[in-house]
Amino acid sequence: MVVLSGSLSVASQDPNISNGRSEDTTRQLLAEIRESERRLVPLEVSLKTSSGYGAGDPVSVTVILTNLFDAPVLINRRLLVNHPSLPGEVVFQIFGPDGKKCEIERAITPMSVHADDFVVLPKGQSVQRTVDLADLYPLKKKGVYKVKVSYHNELDQPVGSLRAWKGVISSGAVDVTID
Repeated sequence: MVVLSGSLSVASQDPNISNGRSEDTTRQLLAEIRESERRLVPLEVSLKTSSGYGAGDPVSVTVILTNLFDAPVLINRRLLVNHPSLPGEVVFQIFGPDGKKCEIERAITPMSVHADDFVVLPKGQSVQRTVDLADLYPLKKKGVYKVKVSYHNELDQPVGSLRAWKGVISSGAVDVTID
């Protein structure tokens, strides 16, 4: 058996000997990579709402779509809320106080998309639409609901030299309390 004795300060000066556990920068690096990937999407979708509503009252949320890049972006501003498998640009993901997903209760028959539904969004500009979630989803139980929104566009509509942005982006979750 070999017993080593000596000062810890001598060992800490040797670059080949560990000083113990250091901060894990991998998590931070991954977060930075994911954030930069998100920035490659020129749009941001977000939700604005009050944190609490009374049971049976309308639950108003505003969907905000913003251009983040320097160049103007052509987007579909109709922002129709519908079931994910039906025509529309906005889909909500809502989880109730019990953790179960709340499915949309009312499908919407959309009117045709028109050329004026597409708009050129300069850098930093937004379009928005306010929706009553209680009119579309079963928000009957009291408690905290987790709400996210996704914006998607698969339609192409050229305006000048610009073509409509196509893809899907999602917001972060917000909490909405029903009292």
